[in-house]
Amino acid sequence: MAMEAIEDGPLGEEEEEIDDTKLALEGVHMMLNNGIQEARVLFEKYKDYSPSMNAGYSFITFMQAMMTFEDEKLAEAMKLLQQTQKKCELGEGFVKYMKRKFSRKKTEVKEATLSLEDKFTRQIIVADCMMHQAVLTFINQDISSYVKGGWLMRKAWKIYEKVYREIKALYDKESWPDANGGVALSAPPSAVDMSSFENSLDSKTGSDETGGSANIPHSDSRTSMSSMSSTGVSGVSGDLSKAELHGERLARLMGAVSFGYGLFQLCISLIPPKILKLIEFIGFEGNREVGLAAMEFSSHSSDAKAPLATLGLLWYHTVIRQFFALDGNNIHAGVEEGEKIIERIEKTYPNSALFLFYKGRVQRLKGDVDMSIATFQHALERCEGEREVQHICVYEMGWSNLMKLNWRDSFAAFTRMKEESRWSKAYYAYLSGVCQGSLGDVKGAHTMFREVPALVKRKNNQIESFVARRANTFKKQAPDQDHCILLGLEILYLWNALPLCSKDCLDKMMEECSKIEDKKLFHLRSLVEGALHKLSDNEEMAAVCFEEAIARHQGMKDDQHVAAFAMYELGIILIQKPETLANGKSYLLKAKDGFKEYDFENRLGVRIHLTLKRLKEGATS
Repeated sequence: MAMEAIEDGPLGEEEEEIDDTKLALEGVHMMLNNGIQEARVLFEKYKDYSPSMNAGYSFITFMQAMMTFEDEKLAEAMKLLQQTQKKCELGEGFVKYMKRKFSRKKTEVKEATLSLEDKFTRQIIVADCMMHQAVLTFINQDISSYVKGGWLMRKAWKIYEKVYREIKALYDKESWPDANGGVALSAPPSAVDMSSFENSLDSKTGSDETGGSANIPHSDSRTSMSSMSSTGVSGVSGDLSKAELHGERLARLMGAVSFGYGLFQLCISLIPPKILKLIEFIGFEGNREVGLAAMEFSSHSSDAKAPLATLGLLWYHTVIRQFFALDGNNIHAGVEEGEKIIERIEKTYPNSALFLFYKGRVQRLKGDVDMSIATFQHALERCEGEREVQHICVYEMGWSNLMKLNWRDSFAAFTRMKEESRWSKAYYAYLSGVCQGSLGDVKGAHTMFREVPALVKRKNNQIESFVARRANTFKKQAPDQDHCILLGLEILYLWNALPLCSKDCLDKMMEECSKIEDKKLFHLRSLVEGALHKLSDNEEMAAVCFEEAIARHQGMKDDQHVAAFAMYELGIILIQKPETLANGKSYLLKAKDGFKEYDFENRLGVRIHLTLKRLKEGATS
């Protein structure tokens, strides 16, 4: 559907006829095959032709922003997403816009020409734009950002849930060929019954729209929730009985809405209740299994979002599951799923730097750190001229070398990131200082640490506040080599990377811990030693170390995260046995409620939340 229904006119005197669905998919393929700039040019050329091409242009900018976290790109992405949302909205804002451009009679004709497929497509794009804006807003990680982002996500969910139900109702009525024929997609997951959640949103919507909070962002078109629901989303309902939407077009729409619907469910399922309450998602936890099933369905569709759904699944299986310890002690969780996805897409994207990046992540999850470094290097060579992809490859090479205690190569990678990346130079300076000091250059490390506070751009950013506080301890006095090594091990622990290290490296780390003689560091040393003993299947000694970390932290004002993480780790060990289950649960609750505003509180909160949830599910099963 050409954009003339929402723009002044066609591209030129003789409008070019294109299949925007296929062209959008071609642009995404181009982007994933190391052609981000070429794809951007393609989408920019046709961004005023159709909503799909306009959305593609906004999404590429969003994706580049998320790979770099650079302020300029984040601002540009936010602006473009808002513009795309405005152009696709079907509520009052759209009608008023049309009345300014055309006569009333002409407006009615224009609106009538919008097919059911067009209406669904626009609504899905609006919800996608809202969710992406929410993600950009959450990056700031302060209370006002959570409120703004939560408001956007609530709006997105109302659209996703409604459109998903309507499209799925049409999809379920369709007679699909047998799966053996290779034509039909497997059935999408059923819509989750969120009626109570819907009611809670409706009760909050009035205050959101009329309460006068200056912090709540409204779209440029000022489309209210009620108008979006009545004029935009629910306006489709009356068309369903006479819908002329079948076959491939219907399957494509099912894939399109499944992407956002699934990604939303997946993301919300990872947020702790404390944050859900803050953003007013009370009583709504999200369904991870439904989210994964929807993403899987989308990844096999003909929609332009199919490759993006594949990326999302790889992100979940190779990054999120390990980072948040979603599978407990199963450090290889996600490997099988990741390998299957990569095997399926390698023929389509044989040299894609992004998919090579995920292949390296899978190799690292399998414990083959050396092979992962080689794969990241291969990906780096394939993305020449694409700075965003280069940086994520360099960063992962730095981390893989850090896991091997290869301080020299890690230092080279993180120093490059400090010089080239515009995101959190403070973080990269800190990592560089840790590696430099671990090499024995404590004077150079001291100089590097002293740079960190001045490089902090966001004081409310958890990572930057942590590295600034750590670096400030060396304001007057240089660290020694053993202290820097311990800080490196702390980083590996906090990022849940220790379980992926080889036994030889774990043994070497234990030796390094034994060299720490400064009593002021004993609490941190005990935490790391406990983690190392646990990974060596010596849980009895691990529990002793975690108890020691808690005891040695008593009376200290700083490093609350050490005690909180130690309580969590001790709780994890104790809940494994029926006789210590109650005691273990009490430690988890102490870790959850006994500390406030400590480093990486949200990160630990996710792990505790998921552990308590598993315990609850186990007790009721």
